[in-house]
Amino acid sequence: MTEEIDLTKPNPLVRLQVNIFFISENESSHEIAEKIKGSKAVILVGKVDENHIETYKKAIEEAGINPLLVRIVDPSWGEKEIEYNKVILTNSWTADLAIEEEKSESVSRRDLILGKVKIIKKKVDKPIYINDYCKWLYRACNVCEQSCPYNAITVDKKSGVIINYDKCKACGLCVASCPVSALQFPSISQQSIFELAKIKGDKKITCYRNEKSNGVKLPCLAMLSEVDILLLRSNGKVQFECPGCELQSNLNNFIQLITDYNNKIGGINFISPNLKIEEKEVKELKISSENYFNRAEARKKIMEKENLPYIQFDVSIHNNSCTLCESCVKWCPTSAIKLVRDNEEERITFNPTSCIGCNICMNVCPESCGKGEKVIKVSKSKEAINEEKIIFKDELVRCRVCGTPIGSRRSLNHVKKIMEERGAIVDDEWLERCPKHRAEYAFQMRFGFQAKFKPKKGVG
Repeated sequence: MTEEIDLTKPNPLVRLQVNIFFISENESSHEIAEKIKGSKAVILVGKVDENHIETYKKAIEEAGINPLLVRIVDPSWGEKEIEYNKVILTNSWTADLAIEEEKSESVSRRDLILGKVKIIKKKVDKPIYINDYCKWLYRACNVCEQSCPYNAITVDKKSGVIINYDKCKACGLCVASCPVSALQFPSISQQSIFELAKIKGDKKITCYRNEKSNGVKLPCLAMLSEVDILLLRSNGKVQFECPGCELQSNLNNFIQLITDYNNKIGGINFISPNLKIEEKEVKELKISSENYFNRAEARKKIMEKENLPYIQFDVSIHNNSCTLCESCVKWCPTSAIKLVRDNEEERITFNPTSCIGCNICMNVCPESCGKGEKVIKVSKSKEAINEEKIIFKDELVRCRVCGTPIGSRRSLNHVKKIMEERGAIVDDEWLERCPKHRAEYAFQMRFGFQAKFKPKKGVG
């Protein structure tokens, strides 16, 4: 039975109606509030300066509209800016999921003494966790937790991602890191980025702190992953502008990405108080405008069309330390890592076109190769790898009696080592048998090889 989707609740399939209002310079906040009241999502087209922005904010509050569903565009910025912002708002289904913070309005000393303090709730534009995107990955994936420089994220293996909003600075690094888009900003969903990228034409991308400048406003440029950057660049040139703030130190990875992509495909420039990157010659991209559910789907499509750095992941195994326990194989959510057996050999293979970079294989690996490093390592590849490759192989050991595969030579040696460390005497004849014939061998060692062995149900 197909599960019904409730379209009355926040859902990525929902498209919001956006109303556009042209505001004259002399309109009061009350007049604007009366005009926009009852709207779900709003674009205010009017003069952008400090005084008018304050007027707009008062009008939005009076009208009772979610401020995360309002965008302000100066008429001088052009019709394209209105189009870009309309696309963003249409797909901002995440806005109603924003957390609310309680704040007290500024009051006089007299009102404070009399206890007349008004508490208001305001929606805050900080990342939200969407379990339907994450599914069960949180049981072993912690990419978002590792990405946060403020220790604001904890991954609970039973319930999912927990965000400490008191610590969160809304830098967006966790949003950029999640391979399946399970972390998104309320004001601009992953779907908004996908749809914005489809529009042909050059784009300027900046942040909310740069409110007097034109351009598509984001919470922070650091929220953009390599997938987002390439999609935005696919239908025209892109200019990124950072006004400079306390979060700009988080842009190191972003700057490295756009520098390398500008060298490879051109058409990207960057402006900040401390750095300027000039765009290089534009090369056409074969990335098609398609509908994607999450970043992993988009990543796979880009791989099919272009050979670009950082889109694929590479996995390697430290051969001297791997025991071929198969944990990475069993846990891989996309089967990018597989176990292949033939008559004499066991091989672990890796398919880069299926890997989403969740790091689950690293997290479940029980072995280390010194200095706290896991035997298996995941990294973003600078070179395109289009073919499946063997990342580990070992001799396949079969049961000495019936020939059933029982494991690799490395895994059996590991078992033997552990047993000996615990004081057990390990007989190779017993070790290199399947469960059924191990039981038989143990029985015969105790009662003699002439004794008739009758295995219990379920053994072997």
